[in-house]
Amino acid sequence: MRVRKDPAERRRELMAAAQALFKANGYGRTTVQDICQRAGVAKGTFFYYFATKEAMLGAIFAQWAEQFAASYRRQAAGLSAVQQLRLALACMARETSIEPLVDRLLEERRGDLVADLWQSAVIARFSPLLREVLAKGVADGTFSGDHMEERLAFFWRLLDAMWPDACREESDEAADIRMGIAVPLIEQLFGAEAGSLQGFLGGRK
Repeated sequence: MRVRKDPAERRRELMAAAQALFKANGYGRTTVQDICQRAGVAKGTFFYYFATKEAMLGAIFAQWAEQFAASYRRQAAGLSAVQQLRLALACMARETSIEPLVDRLLEERRGDLVADLWQSAVIARFSPLLREVLAKGVADGTFSGDHMEERLAFFWRLLDAMWPDACREESDEAADIRMGIAVPLIEQLFGAEAGSLQGFLGGRK
């Protein structure tokens, strides 16, 4: 007898199967048929949930970004604006569950695809979180409130410079040097008190 699963559960199973295959075999070498075989479904089921393999990859990144944002919100509850910003930087500095997949994509020279997926996550999940933090800081006088969207856009460009793909395997010492330069810039960018964001758990561990 065929077991009918909840659509959300079936979708999660397909995404888990795809993510495991992408990491093990590479995105380019993994076919829709491979994903279906691992998940134990017909091709029609895959295309019921996802239009293409790239759409599946986008859904995997979106799920990760949603989980990241939810975890951050739980940790940030009750903190001051400065503490929330420190926490956001710390969370972004830590290695996350999506990084093995990112590494695999970069090995396949799909940096443009990674950049597009990251930008989607920034727009959908991360910028709204940061806006809330900054609004809280503006309200209590911790951060400057003028030209906030421009400041936010510059922040993401600065963050890309802090942790570029080329520096993913760098030493802790090199990472500390870059962080020592970047953090004061972030303080100035948002009008935070000098030194208020120091020591937030820098590095990529």
